[in-house]
Amino acid sequence: MSEKIQNSFYLLKDSITIPGKGISKPTVQIIDDAYISRLMKLKDYKPQKVTPNLHSNYEISLYFRKKTSDIRWKEFIKSIALANEPILKHEKTSSESYILILKSKKGKCYYSSTGGSGHMVIQDIATNDLGLQILSRILKPEDKSLRSSKERTLVGGILGAVKIFRNDHNLYENESFGSIYNELNAAVNVDKLINIFGFPPAEIKAESLCIAKNSFCIKKSISFKELLRIITNCEKLLTQPPLVEINSVEKLGRGNQTLIKTLNTKADAKVYANYLDPSKFFSVEISHKDFERYYLSTYTIFYFRIGTSEYEFKSEEPIREIQTLLDEIRKIDPAVSQQDFERIAVTATIVTYDSGGEIVTSDTMRNHYCTEVQDNLKSYFLIEKDWYEIGKTMIDKINENCQNFINSRVYTGPVIRPWIGFHGSENDYNASYIGMPNSMVFDKITPSNIEVCDILRWDNNHVYFYHVKKGFNNSMRDLCAQVLIAARRVQEDSKDGFKFIGELYDALQANQGTSAYIVSARNQLQNIQRNIFIDLFTTRIPVFVLAVLDTSGANRSLATQIDEFGSNIAKFSLNELAKNMNSQEISFQILQLS
Repeated sequence: MSEKIQNSFYLLKDSITIPGKGISKPTVQIIDDAYISRLMKLKDYKPQKVTPNLHSNYEISLYFRKKTSDIRWKEFIKSIALANEPILKHEKTSSESYILILKSKKGKCYYSSTGGSGHMVIQDIATNDLGLQILSRILKPEDKSLRSSKERTLVGGILGAVKIFRNDHNLYENESFGSIYNELNAAVNVDKLINIFGFPPAEIKAESLCIAKNSFCIKKSISFKELLRIITNCEKLLTQPPLVEINSVEKLGRGNQTLIKTLNTKADAKVYANYLDPSKFFSVEISHKDFERYYLSTYTIFYFRIGTSEYEFKSEEPIREIQTLLDEIRKIDPAVSQQDFERIAVTATIVTYDSGGEIVTSDTMRNHYCTEVQDNLKSYFLIEKDWYEIGKTMIDKINENCQNFINSRVYTGPVIRPWIGFHGSENDYNASYIGMPNSMVFDKITPSNIEVCDILRWDNNHVYFYHVKKGFNNSMRDLCAQVLIAARRVQEDSKDGFKFIGELYDALQANQGTSAYIVSARNQLQNIQRNIFIDLFTTRIPVFVLAVLDTSGANRSLATQIDEFGSNIAKFSLNELAKNMNSQEISFQILQLS
């Protein structure tokens, strides 16, 4: 048997935060020799004697566990194999694991290498991105060395993806806003294997794959001495600045409990202040992690309790902003204490239903929050339960990409009416287009629970679907998702004889609402027959327009001053929408209302 195996290694955290029980405060546990010894004992790993003076730079400890367990498939096989067959001889199986701890005398830190199931013990105390940090110091953005990746996303309907590249890719070619790398597999060329990791030239004939995640591994069989050399060289490498930023968005995990508590406290305080005083607006989008199902539900019920009394509020559409929830709570009691309000937020539920009354999505009010909080000059996103730290480089990229997109998608449609001084709500503004030539208003009309547009206008060559938004804030994430859903549906409908467009006409005609707006909107149909309405789309190019009114009071332009708009979630979502519309070849423009 060879003394060489493929081996990965981890860097342990300096400390971990242990949550308190009940209302007790969390405690910070330093990771040192005593902690590691207690952890190994707790996990049934026994210390092993090691050869003295294995390396001058490291104190080396070895732990071992042998575990016996039942073989689960034996009973199943008994009905197949004859009684005396070898497959039935043993009822038990055993597995062996080791954990190797290397204490760096120079770096004052701990590294670990494992075998068997030892990695399960180390995962909770290992840093999140050692391998990615090492890779960022040996890989240039333009290097065509990517072989595969595992990614998770902040926005959109896909939670994560595994990508296998047919041809070699670089980081530029795979860059995607909203994506965070969990793992990258990349080729390390011969020169780097020799010069960075110290392999003898005679042993290296070709490049090797490296696996970079919370651990680092070169897919090449190595000895223990070679492992020590690689760790030593990587320790030196980590003192150097990165050649590329691999992840500028990072999910806050178990080791960030104190920061997470601070961010939650800030967000909850701002929400409570908004509840007490509606003028203290704090932008919180209400959404569900399965946002497409949430948006396409038939109706929503908000269930909440104040004191011993239970209440419910029914909405005929998905609840999109926290102000709707705050208004309902305020109607019952406008002055509950902050402690009682926070209790409402974690016990109240938002439940969406389909047309048959079956539950589509369900979660607590607090777990529907999507917002952004600043702390110590850093920006953090709360996206349905999880916090993400947004690096300055990412914010710079968001601003740059947003600026480029806005200036490349200049609105070219019919002249738009002014908002300032004439209208209050979005619905008031939209309704002002009722009766205008070549215009119709479909605000609040949702066939198949899809908001196709607020305003529809057309000229000889194009038909414009306007989605109107008052305020460039965190709720843009909801609107961008709404635009994408509508655009996809209309694009599909063009291949199906515009049946869905016909349903839009029918939904307005069938609406029995008695408000002045609905009556006026319904009267639009007296001037255009259904078949003529559908014919509008057969020869015209559809263009989706995101029309935004800046409510900040500042005289600023999306086209030239995007960095002065504070909501990174809004800009982040706009980038994602632009990318998706472009990839599906849907015409898309953005317009700043004034």
